[in-house]
Amino acid sequence: MFTFLHTRKQQGKLAGRRVLLTGASGNIGQAIARRLIHEGATIALHYHSNVEPINQLCKLAARQQVFPLQGSLHTGQQARQVFTQAQKKLGGVDVLINCIGTSRDNSVLLLNDEDAEITLQSNLAPVVYLSEYMLEQGTDIEHGRIINITSITGLVGQPMRSLYGAAKGAVIAFTKSIARDVAELGWTANCIAPQVVEGGLADQMKSQIQTMLANVTPIKRPCTPDDITGMTSYLCTQESGYITGTVLNISGGLITW
Repeated sequence: MFTFLHTRKQQGKLAGRRVLLTGASGNIGQAIARRLIHEGATIALHYHSNVEPINQLCKLAARQQVFPLQGSLHTGQQARQVFTQAQKKLGGVDVLINCIGTSRDNSVLLLNDEDAEITLQSNLAPVVYLSEYMLEQGTDIEHGRIINITSITGLVGQPMRSLYGAAKGAVIAFTKSIARDVAELGWTANCIAPQVVEGGLADQMKSQIQTMLANVTPIKRPCTPDDITGMTSYLCTQESGYITGTVLNISGGLITW
């Protein structure tokens, strides 16, 4: 569990910021939610079906700060329903954080059409849909932020992760492009690309891949969800307003560009 060593002033640095966090019931999503709750953000916590982590997160904050939001993001219509609900609950969305996706890891020779469709649909399509709806708010939102949690797999090839890497690489390319579009609004769009993170999808990886990655990572410990939360919080702030179109890698030195 992340230990918050901040002053009282710092604890409220996200007060007034209205955040839609998709995938809040996931391993990384829960850690980000805890950090944003602690720092005073008002949050719509999106989940697909796993409500128990959302219930636990709601206990950390006053009811007026945190709003559970259930829904699928598989189609544009479903994603619009989720975003519209978030707008109504929050009164507008200042920050969109996409922390979603799934992986089908295997040799290219063993992957099939369903694997490709599910991997691309779950990782890329919701980011495109929700970013579009975020942009529709236009000048009604000041200091808008789009933050996409991707993966270093989208930056550097990893064995048996070709589909996941392709999907996350596409999210990175999309984010870099949309950063140009939102700049005229005074908004930013960035990616955070972590190393394989303990829990969540990492538990589904084949053991030989986990061992290989651990052996070649300079910082000899696993990446945890809490390694990601500080950077995510900072990108939500007004102070981060000159950082855009970037991919911030949190990889323990596995990649250094």
